[in-house]
Amino acid sequence: MNIFGPEMAGQISGQSNAARGFENTFQTGMLEKALDAASLRQQVISNNIANVNTDGFKPSTVAFEEHLSKAMADKDDGFDMAGLGFTPEDIEFFGGEQVDPAYVKPTVHQSTGKVDPNQEMVNLAKNQIYYNAVASKLSGYLGSISYVIDNSGR
Repeated sequence: MNIFGPEMAGQISGQSNAARGFENTFQTGMLEKALDAASLRQQVISNNIANVNTDGFKPSTVAFEEHLSKAMADKDDGFDMAGLGFTPEDIEFFGGEQVDPAYVKPTVHQSTGKVDPNQEMVNLAKNQIYYNAVASKLSGYLGSISYVIDNSGR
């Protein structure tokens, strides 16, 4: 049980309520986008493998990490944190202006050449490991929130 109230709890932890809320939304939002990208990549790779013997078929790829890197480089196009009520300390805590997860979306691009089934199988395994890692991170994060909620009234 928090005897200090939500405003004081934010001061004690060193973060304002706005900063903690933004961190939660930012972290889960980016993890959600990463899972969406991995799921789309799984579908695209499966389609490439299924069409390995189709004449004239061009393989496709999914770009997500490139979009994320570009969005992080162009932080000015993300959230205006100061305009949302964040203090300079909050912005500094997060390492500067952050990227809005809504602006980072995976896209499918058609490649040139033929499908290399061995490379597609490697891509499939790599994507599965990536998906499991992101899902595990999100599960742990949400599990910790659930633990706090379940045990906050005791």
